[in-house]
Amino acid sequence: MEFLEKIFKLEENGTTVKTELLAGLTTFFTMSYLLILSPKLLEYTGLDFSSTLTVTALLVFICSIIMAFVANRPYAVAPFLGETAFISLTVVSSLGFSIKTAFAAILISGIILLIMTLTNIRNYIVQQIPENIKISFCTGLGLFFIFIALRDIGIVNFTPNNIPLEIGDFTTMPVILGIFCFILQIVLINRGNKAAIIISIAITTLLGIIIGDVELPTKIISVPASISSSLFQIDFSGLLNKNFIPMLFVIFLLVNIDTAGAIIGLSYKTKDKETINPDNGNKKAMIADSISVILAPIMGTTTPGAYLDSMTGISAGGRTGLTAIIVGCLFLFGLIFTPLIKIIPSYAYAPALLYVGILMTTVITKIDFSDLSEYAPAILTICIMIFTYNIGAGIIAGFIIYPVVKLLCGQKRKTNIITWIMFVISILFFIAYPYQL
Repeated sequence: MEFLEKIFKLEENGTTVKTELLAGLTTFFTMSYLLILSPKLLEYTGLDFSSTLTVTALLVFICSIIMAFVANRPYAVAPFLGETAFISLTVVSSLGFSIKTAFAAILISGIILLIMTLTNIRNYIVQQIPENIKISFCTGLGLFFIFIALRDIGIVNFTPNNIPLEIGDFTTMPVILGIFCFILQIVLINRGNKAAIIISIAITTLLGIIIGDVELPTKIISVPASISSSLFQIDFSGLLNKNFIPMLFVIFLLVNIDTAGAIIGLSYKTKDKETINPDNGNKKAMIADSISVILAPIMGTTTPGAYLDSMTGISAGGRTGLTAIIVGCLFLFGLIFTPLIKIIPSYAYAPALLYVGILMTTVITKIDFSDLSEYAPAILTICIMIFTYNIGAGIIAGFIIYPVVKLLCGQKRKTNIITWIMFVISILFFIAYPYQL
């Protein structure tokens, strides 16, 4: 106990080992869906599910420990689902880049991010991006999650006709069970059950087994899959592609906004608005997550950062890096149950993504709806992100729309040099965009 007190300064931070353990368990149960969702999203890129699952758990373990010892913060570090969806569905599936080239872009972004963090440039840039535009990015990602979840459940389907979507068959068991899983999840969460997502997934999978839609695994526990096929899968030859720079810009932008925004948001305890040394510790936390961004593509997964689900652990009393270490260890322990995780059907895990998407869209209430020149660009940005089925295009469009509207509405003073730099780069992005894909 004295060792833990010396390392994490528990008494100074007003916490105990027992409290940190409870906080770590709370955070783990809240974000454990990542073990399923992140590898499932990366399957779209051709990566092996089992190997990626192992990589995901190892990354959470390693990077949460880095956060604990570098910054002594109760933040679990894990791959962002928004970043993973963008890489899988836009960069690889839509733009046609290989996942290895995408990993190269993430690695470069991580190196730049670390340099910018050490020189204090990073936080400055994030602060200069208009608040309503940042909110629109989060809302758009949330709606994108919702769309993916509805598709994976079978509530909506793509069509080969001019009508882009069609209603799914609500009489099929997968759709019925998917809807059931989501409702159960919401009821449990509303009742304060910290393990609501895992319980919902488990019960729905069990029902799938009962009706014969899901096959039981031949074993419950196993040795985790090897990550040898995932390590160092980075291809820098893509740098010669004329479309690489615009793609790198979008990835770097997402990394910068998501990671810094998450750390700043987690710096405050939501229930009583007490701070946990936000100014003194944010730079160290940003150094930790920059290192994590560099490690992720080397290991074989997408951009990680301080996970917003860590707020549940903070609300439960977590105040130090010991909370983060507990979360990392629990993710590592979960690896031995890979056979059970692999049988989980999409209609059991997609409702979790639907819930996360709904949570993300709630920030739309923070948009300034009293000023048309503020909310019009924000709403249009959201719509472009969703209706083009291209997160990157929507984000870049936002950087073009906002300063133009402000300029024409006589509010040039509300723009800054960063917004205009983004404007120019965004114009170049759409000029170089590979529309034939």
